[in-house]
Amino acid sequence: MSSPMDYLKVLKEVLEESKSRIVKALESPEAFKPVSGRTLLIDKLAEKIVVDALSEKIGGFTLVSEDAGVVKVHGGGGIIAVLDPIDGSTNASRGFPIFSTSLALAEGYSSSDIVAGGVVDFSRGAIYYAARGVGAFLNDRRITVSKVKSLSESIISLDVSAKGRAFKYLSLLLPVVERAYSVRSLGSNALHFCMVASGVFDVFIDLRGVLRAVDASAGVLIVREAGGVITDEFGGELSFKLAVDTRLALIATSTVELAFEILELLRL
Repeated sequence: MSSPMDYLKVLKEVLEESKSRIVKALESPEAFKPVSGRTLLIDKLAEKIVVDALSEKIGGFTLVSEDAGVVKVHGGGGIIAVLDPIDGSTNASRGFPIFSTSLALAEGYSSSDIVAGGVVDFSRGAIYYAARGVGAFLNDRRITVSKVKSLSESIISLDVSAKGRAFKYLSLLLPVVERAYSVRSLGSNALHFCMVASGVFDVFIDLRGVLRAVDASAGVLIVREAGGVITDEFGGELSFKLAVDTRLALIATSTVELAFEILELLRL
């Protein structure tokens, strides 16, 4: 593949094909059976569905997946596929319909190498996607972030799952929460990014330092291509390695003004 549009075409086809197959797999009475640790059967099934669909399109590639780890598919190749088969599997297993599949295609192992990314929102059967320099889209409609510049007018989203250190983490976020107009938490971080990219939310904050690169790779590109701002916890440009063990802390906002206001309140 020689251009971002080539990557985007493949990505869209793979996610469209995978979406219906994953929905079918979810109907199995065994779908939410644990197979190892917190991994459910549906995680494995969804991973195989996406990997098979992608390999049919491009042959060999290197898979970086939350469940399988790093795998050379059909001998590997120049393309890196960063996959979270089911982001929000706990939601899905409990009957809460907010979960997603996240896939990013890259030319190397750095976040700057990501060329295209997409997220399937199973609650609506929709696909968010973006390509470097091309823009961000919801299905076939171009999306952009909101123009909100003040926390007092912002809907913010947080991941506050911080077992063992919840008090300290929530205390850190308290000044931001107090000033925000409203707060949400979905249980699928890939969808948090998409909500910011499409202007539904204005901010997504995850400063726990445990967010996986496989959860964030597609979403980070989608937010940036929609005109949003993503920084690390100190306000620097977010850059990360596309690896299974990479963990992130980040702030995604619709505007620079919001990012500055949040960073001033946090004073990390």
